Amino acid sequence: MLTEQQKQELDADIQAIVQKQVEERLAKEIVKRFSPGEIITSPEDKLLKDGMGGFKSFTHFLEELIKDDTARFTGSREVPETLRAWDTAVRTKDLSEGSLSAGGYLVPTQIGTAIINKALEESVVYPRASIQPMTSNRITFAADVDANHSTNYFGGITIYRPGEAGQKTATSPTFEQIALTLHKVTGLCHVSDELLEDSSVAVAADITRKFSQAIAFVQDDDFINGNGVNAPLGFLNSNNPSLITVTAETGQGASTIVAENIIKMWARLFPQGANRCVWIANPDTFPQLATMALAVGTGGVPLWLPANGLAGQPMQTLMGRPLLFSEKCQTLGTAGDISLVDLSQYKIGEKAGGIQVATSIHFKFDYDQQSFRFVLRYDG
Repeated sequence: MLTEQQKQELDADIQAIVQKQVEERLAKEIVKRFSPGEIITSPEDKLLKDGMGGFKSFTHFLEELIKDDTARFTGSREVPETLRAWDTAVRTKDLSEGSLSAGGYLVPTQIGTAIINKALEESVVYPRASIQPMTSNRITFAADVDANHSTNYFGGITIYRPGEAGQKTATSPTFEQIALTLHKVTGLCHVSDELLEDSSVAVAADITRKFSQAIAFVQDDDFINGNGVNAPLGFLNSNNPSLITVTAETGQGASTIVAENIIKMWARLFPQGANRCVWIANPDTFPQLATMALAVGTGGVPLWLPANGLAGQPMQTLMGRPLLFSEKCQTLGTAGDISLVDLSQYKIGEKAGGIQVATSIHFKFDYDQQSFRFVLRYDG
């Protein structure tokens, strides 16, 4: 039998306990929803993870609570075992990060303020080509005709050796016209206002950097492989009149590069470009280059290894000219897997100002999104 005062105290205790249980259950549901992979290992957290807090039933809980209340009145220090464990876990335990409910939930997971960036390879052609800024959509150039001067020069000039009092013969050069017409590449990205406002990363700057790199990559690929249809004409495209392809050696295996290939490519280079040219190769050509040898009798001599062999840094030149590796080149075994180019002879037209970057809050205004637009116009 309980007195009225004891009943009131018990009711107050039960209300406090129920309120505490509700708060803990809510906290567990939050963890369950937003941290589904969280593993709780401490004894206290395991106890709290139990929906009944270690008690067999609500009646069991009340029985131990009454026993504890009786012990207080009688002066006994004996506290029921389950209630003692629950009380330690919920009320009196030290606060620490190791136990989620004892303070771990109060420590936020740190989010880095930077993105781990993956950079695309740098442009190969643009920094070495002849650049023509354009203010209009089209520009034309007069150019000399001199693809072959074995019989005449500049498309028609012939030099004669008339004898004494011999009649002179008139000849004249021939001209052609080269035209650059701007072609457009674009990028578009929509970003929510919430992401722009709440992210710890500078989202706008990151988007601008990535789209600019991607457009530069596409532009460089056009200068190498473009087919000239609504795009630049690449120097490796079969329609480019400057392209010279060196055939494989007799008996040469498929997907191989031998020293004779390199020597004959150099022999076909326009002599005026010898001090300006660069080699451009796909990275998968490296094993072939590194194992090239020049036959001497029945053996061979390695040609492209540093003086201390594999212990040294790989060579960065061929025939004294820089060797650039680019994934934009054709794969090993395909024409264009390695090339020798005087890029100063490649003409690029680009709209003045480079990549145009614009943002708008109006396009997706009803979605609370900002739009980022990127445009570049060029030809080559």
